[in-house]
Amino acid sequence: MKQSIPAVRTGQHSLDQALSAVKQNLDQITGQARGFEKLAPLPSNATLSQVIERLNAIAERLQ
Repeated sequence: MKQSIPAVRTGQHSLDQALSAVKQNLDQITGQARGFEKLAPLPSNATLSQVIERLNAIAERLQ
């Protein structure tokens, strides 16, 4: 399991805010954030419907 991105404290408030937002988004996309499940790999024999469902889940996290 990959570890989440550590919090960054640069001492510059605006930079810390920007980096915190990036960290939060990446943690959500990767499933590291609370309330977000990790997306399990699809089996090699996944149906087209399963692939579309997974792509939709990824797209939803990216928006």
